[in-house]
Amino acid sequence: MTFSCPTKRMAQNSLKIRLQGLECHFTWKLDYSRSKLESLRETLIDIISSEGVQCSWTGHLYNLMAYLHHALGSTEDALHYLKKAEEAIRLNSPDDVELSLVVHYGNLAWVHYHQWELTESQTYVEKVGRLLQDNPSPCPGVVWGERAWTLNKFDVSKRKEAVYCFQMALKEDPENKVLRGGYAIAFSKSFERKDITPKLRSEMLEHLRIARELDPEHLTMTVMYLQRLAESGQVEEARKLAEEVIEKPLDSFGGFGLILSFFREYVSHDSSIDLARRTLERHPDLRQLKKRLAQCYKWKIFSPEEKRNPMRHILIENAVNLYEEVVTLYPKSLAVKVDLSAMYKESGRVDRADKIFEDLLLDREGMEPLDLQTLYNRYAQHLLYAKQDASRSIDIHKKAVEIMLHTGHRDSSVRVLLSVVHNGGDRAEEIVDFLDGLDGEGAVSQF
Repeated sequence: MTFSCPTKRMAQNSLKIRLQGLECHFTWKLDYSRSKLESLRETLIDIISSEGVQCSWTGHLYNLMAYLHHALGSTEDALHYLKKAEEAIRLNSPDDVELSLVVHYGNLAWVHYHQWELTESQTYVEKVGRLLQDNPSPCPGVVWGERAWTLNKFDVSKRKEAVYCFQMALKEDPENKVLRGGYAIAFSKSFERKDITPKLRSEMLEHLRIARELDPEHLTMTVMYLQRLAESGQVEEARKLAEEVIEKPLDSFGGFGLILSFFREYVSHDSSIDLARRTLERHPDLRQLKKRLAQCYKWKIFSPEEKRNPMRHILIENAVNLYEEVVTLYPKSLAVKVDLSAMYKESGRVDRADKIFEDLLLDREGMEPLDLQTLYNRYAQHLLYAKQDASRSIDIHKKAVEIMLHTGHRDSSVRVLLSVVHNGGDRAEEIVDFLDGLDGEGAVSQF
C-alpha cells in the first residue's frame, strides 16, 4: 500500500487554489459538450485558414484554440497553439506585451497542472503574479478585453456577459477601436430579434456607427450596421453601402455569411448566389465559401418564387452536388448533414435523406441539447412531408418540445402540435395533456 506525501498534497491543494484565482479560459466557465467544442473548433479553423493575418486579437484566437484542444483531449495540440499565441502576442502587442500575457500564462499554468507537471504550473502562476504586482487593478483592461472576445465567440448564451466585459475593458481604453467594435457587435447580438424595440435598435445602430467610423474595414461590423440600417427603414441607403462593400475584393471572410444574408433579404437571391460564386472563384480552396454558396442555393430553392420555376430541378441538383462535397469538408456538422437531407428530399431521393437521419439518430448520445432539439424538429418535418407519416412526426415533435430550450425549432414544433389540437386531430387530447404537463395546466390556451 502506498501513501501520498502530506506535504506534497498540501502544496498541490495550495496550487489549485491559486490556479482557480487566475483569469484565463480554464476559469471562465467554458464547460460545454464535446459536440459544442468541436463545432467551435471548426469555426476557428475556418477563421485561421481564411484570415491568415496578424492583428490585435490573433493571440486571443490561438489561446482559445489551445483551450479547445485541451478540452477535447489533445495536450500536444494545446501546447502547439499556446506557443503560437505567445508569438502572436509578442508580435502584435509590443507596447502592452506583459499584461497581454496574463491570460496566456494562466492557460499554460492550467495545462501543466492537468499534466501533473506541478513545478512548471507553479512557475507560470508566479509569472502571472509578477506581471500583475505593479498593476493597480487585479484584472487589467487587456484581460477584460480577451475575456470579452472569448465569450462573444464562444456561445450566444455568453453574449450579455461579453457586453459587460467589453464595458470594463473600455473604461481603461475608451478609444480602442477593437474593443469599441467588439462591444458594438456583442451588444447588437445579445438580444433576440423579437425583443428589439425601436429605441433599442436605434441604440444598436449608434454603437455600430461609432465603431464603424473607427474601423471602416471591419466587414462583420459594417454588415451588422447595414442590417440595422435596413431594419430601421433606411433600406436604400443600406443597399447603396452594401454595393460599395462588395466592389472591393473580399479577402477577409468574417461576416461574409452576414453580407450574403443581407443581399438575400434586401436585394435578391440571385445577387447573394452571384457574390458567393465570384468569391469562391477567387478562393477555390476555402471550404467555408463552398458552404456559403450551398446555403445560398438552399435559400433560393425554398423561396416562394422559386417553387414555381420550371428549371428549379437544375438548381436542386447543383445544391445536392455541392452539399455532398461540403459534408466531406465538415464531417461533424449537423446543420450541413440536415441541409443535404433536405436537398435529397427535394430531388426525390428520399431514401438517402432517410439514411442521413437514421445515422444522426444513432449518434445522438452526447449531442448538445440544442443540436438534439434541432435534429428532432427537422426529422419530424421530414417524416411529415417526405414520408407522410403524421403520427410518427407528432412523436418526434414532442421530443423536440421536451428539450426545454426556448428556440425557433422548439417554437416550430409547438406550433405543429397546436395545429393538431386546433384542427381536432385524433391525438388532440393527448397533445393538450402533454403540453400542460411541460408548461403547467392551461399552457395550451396561452400559446
